[in-house]
Amino acid sequence: MNPYDSVKNFDLVDECRICTSTKLFEVLNLGIQPLANCLREVSDSSMELRFPLVLVRCADCCSIQLSINVNPTLMFDNYYWVTGTSSIAQEHCNYLAQEIVSRVNSSSSILEIGSNDGTLLKSLRTISDAKLYGVDPAKVISNIARENSIDIFTEYFNESFVTKFLERFERVDVVVARNVLSHVPDLKDVVSGISRVLNDDGIFVVEFHDASKILNELHYDSIYHEHTFYHTLRSMSMIAKSAGLTPFDVLESPISGGSRILFASKSTMKPSERMIKALEFEEKSGVYEESNWIDFGKASQQNIDMVRTFLSNHKNSKIVGYGASARSSTLLNAIGAESKNLAGIADSNPLKWGKKSPGIGLMIDSPAKLIDSSVEMIFICPFNFEKEIVDSLTNNLSWHGKVFLPLPKVPRLYIV
Repeated sequence: MNPYDSVKNFDLVDECRICTSTKLFEVLNLGIQPLANCLREVSDSSMELRFPLVLVRCADCCSIQLSINVNPTLMFDNYYWVTGTSSIAQEHCNYLAQEIVSRVNSSSSILEIGSNDGTLLKSLRTISDAKLYGVDPAKVISNIARENSIDIFTEYFNESFVTKFLERFERVDVVVARNVLSHVPDLKDVVSGISRVLNDDGIFVVEFHDASKILNELHYDSIYHEHTFYHTLRSMSMIAKSAGLTPFDVLESPISGGSRILFASKSTMKPSERMIKALEFEEKSGVYEESNWIDFGKASQQNIDMVRTFLSNHKNSKIVGYGASARSSTLLNAIGAESKNLAGIADSNPLKWGKKSPGIGLMIDSPAKLIDSSVEMIFICPFNFEKEIVDSLTNNLSWHGKVFLPLPKVPRLYIV
């Protein structure tokens, strides 16, 4: 059976998910791609689901989004990204926990949507007496968080979940959604649930990959089926306001190569000077201009061609990829057959070892097993972890050689 015959697998989007405009225009077509986080067992010979990966822009509200919605159970029920395997992510969670606690009482109640392995919740527990809750649909990852004695619900966050939650617990003081609202096709249902579950003076904390960074630094590798939206500060503020939440502050985040953290409150609060300046900067960034996104699409295709040529020219070298992330899936499948010149993909997450990467089917294993003195070059797949990866190569593995970085902006080759 052809997977595209099933309407349950994906739906075409003919209206903007934010303003319902039908004026959606193609920005970048990355072809028919597999689901970026659906790693496969070596013995799995079944047909791999693939879907159109097309970025579109709404002419009316300027929002950037995908042309389809994939059934979320296909993407999130079995999920392998684990926050705690990245030292950058751990450090950031410690920082964000401090920022959250500084804005509320130490005994507040906090609910995290998309809590993953509970890294942020563990950081919060070490510095506060807050009552902590997490909700995440990924079964394996939720179990990791649950082992840390935190109330974790293996479900999707929506109005239905909120109804069940409020039957057992009081409304909470803080709701945190880190890099989650980019994954949600029906924002109205989710944001309405956030408003319901918050106390009257509650705070909503939302982190999202900054669309102006994606545009200006060519982060096309962050485009995959989980990310239905590519938010700006303006679009996220609009979403918060639609649920009666007032945006009042913003912070910078290193996650995903450049993100923002927006704070919004159910009570009226005056926007900070930092918030005002961030909105002004965004206006000047060109992220609302159609012509800039057209240029982005062209530049992305040029980058893909450059990386494809590079791998073709080095087909006789022993090259190992590093980082079996969702970004690597988009990048390697966009490149195509030349990606198979890689001898495998090293990754620090044990849950991924022994599995095949989506589409291209490269073997994933531990850095210690894949990288030795015979490896001539490391191809860094997720550029946003470049420093962490290079530090691990030189300090943990005592490896030295050529490193190829395909993004951001232009490919770069150097020696470590």
